[in-house]
Amino acid sequence: MGENTGVATAHDDRRILVFAVGIVAIAGLAVMGLLFFATGGTQDTPSQEKPLFLGLAPELRDRIRGEEGSPLYFASPFGDNGFWLDLEDGKFVALSLVRPGSTSCTVKWRETRGAYVDCDDNNLTSRDLDRYRVTVGKQAADSPDNGVYVDLRVTEPAPVQADGGG
Repeated sequence: MGENTGVATAHDDRRILVFAVGIVAIAGLAVMGLLFFATGGTQDTPSQEKPLFLGLAPELRDRIRGEEGSPLYFASPFGDNGFWLDLEDGKFVALSLVRPGSTSCTVKWRETRGAYVDCDDNNLTSRDLDRYRVTVGKQAADSPDNGVYVDLRVTEPAPVQADGGG
């Protein structure tokens, strides 16, 4: 009688290993596909070639005027500095995070002071800061009538500096 040791041959081991690797690869591709479709793929990636949609004017205005009465911070989807969305005389302004005349002095909102504060701890108002062009209204056939858009390609100088004040 032949002896059966119960040990699988090397051929059987390779078959099981190849099968397991195949199952793991298929499962990984399935998870990647689900994530791609669940996040919308690349469909909603903003383009630097057009203004960036921020939201609807009434909702943004309510959030800025809310309990704390503070501006809204938006990170740039393009890796640049973000910006502050605020109201000036009832109109939206998108304010640069960098103090005019500087390349690295970041401006932050300080709720306790109710002011923007630069890297030297100086209080600033929105009128002291450079801004990006903001438009409210319909940008395309499928966009909302009261959408707020910021064009990060167009920088405008701070009104206080433009007026010679300061």
